[in-house]
Amino acid sequence: MQRPTSLTVIGWILIVFGVFGLLATLMVTSNPVATRMLEQSSIPVSVHVAISAIGGLISIACGYGVLKGLGWSRLLYTAWILITAAVTLVSMPFTSFMIVGWLIQAVIIFFLFRPEATEWFRQGEATSI
Repeated sequence: MQRPTSLTVIGWILIVFGVFGLLATLMVTSNPVATRMLEQSSIPVSVHVAISAIGGLISIACGYGVLKGLGWSRLLYTAWILITAAVTLVSMPFTSFMIVGWLIQAVIIFFLFRPEATEWFRQGEATSI
């Protein structure tokens, strides 16, 4: 079975955004505006930086997994999104930007669990054994 186009797009988006996320994480502590914003949170800036770095790595790994048809990748992505959404709700002041991000993530999760995607991941798991 050929990989669905939606999963190709999602896989590459996750990889590219993961790389950009890692680069942004490296620069956030040298940005006084970003640092001040993070200092308003109940979580220390260092924890935010660690979560961002882990998120970038997870995004890259999940993007790779989506492209290869590895079922763990969509489960890990979904779990990570739910965890970070909960942390964000608890630790950051609510903004309308959050809604946009959550909508985009919901669309990605929708495409990751469509029947065509499930078949792609089932095939990927069968060939990796």
